[in-house]
Amino acid sequence: MFFRTIFLFALLVAGVEPQTSPDWLFLRSGAKIRGTFEGATSQTVQFRFANGTSKAYNRNDIAWINFGVLAAPTQGTNPGSNQSPEANPGSLSACLQTPPPDIPASTGSRVPLEQARLALQFHNCARSEVGTPPLVWSPEIAARAQSWADHLATQENCNLIHTANNKYGQNLFGGSGNFTALDASQSWYSEKKQYHYAVLNQDNWYATGHYTQMIWKNTKAIGIGQAACSGGGVVIAAEYDPPGNYMGEAPY
Repeated sequence: MFFRTIFLFALLVAGVEPQTSPDWLFLRSGAKIRGTFEGATSQTVQFRFANGTSKAYNRNDIAWINFGVLAAPTQGTNPGSNQSPEANPGSLSACLQTPPPDIPASTGSRVPLEQARLALQFHNCARSEVGTPPLVWSPEIAARAQSWADHLATQENCNLIHTANNKYGQNLFGGSGNFTALDASQSWYSEKKQYHYAVLNQDNWYATGHYTQMIWKNTKAIGIGQAACSGGGVVIAAEYDPPGNYMGEAPY
């Protein structure tokens, strides 16, 4: 069965730091649990605590997962099991030192021009790590993303609900702060530490689907929109064309 949209919980990571930070589990009851993500099935998420014990949480009880951030790889390191035989990884940190790409002056959304350029650059540097071709920014797709971000902000109280029957791939992000499209991109990328190169299936896509959509081999264009939430914070939607995350396929 093909999945054209990503149905994952949002991540609230502000950016990539030069070390690994803890994972957090946010339950619908309001509880916030610190630990280490160990894996997931179609029904549960396994979390390990500092005392060495583990517990499986029902997905219906989880509001979102905040994955700790993995440091960017250094030049010349081998990503090991995260690399396919065909991948030609580069250095994320070195790539991000280059000028961001040019995009149309009108982004098509409320994402400012410079932030759109930085988010696109971050996506393309993540893609260069695994050898997939760069994306282009589409104002038309960004307008679609903006429309959905506005819907979430005005009609859904900024709850992160994915578009039904969407012809694009979709990543969503929300946070109580002055987050940007670049912050959202870095958050989605942080799932990389959970990904070990394999075809997608019902057991492994849950924890890494934002990341695999970012780097999906056949995706060519992206657009991002953002909207302010009435209670403070922001919701950010990214749309990808063509979509990725097909079950039974590998991202690169």
